Amino acid sequence: MRAKVFFLSLLAMTMFTSCNYNKTTHEDGNIGESRNEPQQEIQGESEQETQDKETIDHIMQCLYEEVPEIDDWTDYVEKKSGGKAYLYQRCDEGVRDVYRNGAGSEYLGEYYSVYVGEMWEDHSVNWGYFYVSVTFDEVLWENTVWLENEFETYTLEEWRNSRYYPKLDA
Repeated sequence: MRAKVFFLSLLAMTMFTSCNYNKTTHEDGNIGESRNEPQQEIQGESEQETQDKETIDHIMQCLYEEVPEIDDWTDYVEKKSGGKAYLYQRCDEGVRDVYRNGAGSEYLGEYYSVYVGEMWEDHSVNWGYFYVSVTFDEVLWENTVWLENEFETYTLEEWRNSRYYPKLDA
């Protein structure tokens, strides 16, 4: 739960700092704000920003429902690090085509990519990449090690039964 709160806070910060606002001095000497992009409603969110937030909310909701282990991982990382690290999730922009074993193999569909990792002050530790379907009805796990004779993309059941599934210490 704490990871979700952190992720949403990070998302809000990103949204506010990426709006491209600049301070500007008007002819009358007043200081105001202007945008470096086509004019949209300056107050409130644009329709695109609202859609993006809703999409990210759906992605994360689906991920947490299908991979409830993330809550356990969050507690594990905080406990093992003595509060010096936290579990971090990041939705990559856009949709990607996902294949079972790379391009040219079985096409699985369009998915959003979500990175899950352990963040420390000076480094990060990869816990995994997940794909959330654009219809929010399926989550897959990406094998970033990808050894010969193994699949690049696993169903959650295959991943949970694989050697890549993280077993937490007590």
